[in-house]
Amino acid sequence: MSIIQFRRAKLLQDAKLSGVAVPDIARALASMAGVKALSEYDAGLTDAYINKAEALLELAIECAHNRHRGD
Repeated sequence: MSIIQFRRAKLLQDAKLSGVAVPDIARALASMAGVKALSEYDAGLTDAYINKAEALLELAIECAHNRHRGD
């Protein structure tokens, strides 16, 4: 296992242990978009980041299923 693979596995383990949820991912996406986006998210003015977080997780699950099937 390379150091990069190890870091990625550790990141996933840390996410699981910390109980990361869809709203956490949504808030992280908003914070990556900037201060204004984060303020709007925290104020409850937009569901866009919740929708993006859900879509991201759905795609990640699909990719994992495909990887396990060998697609």
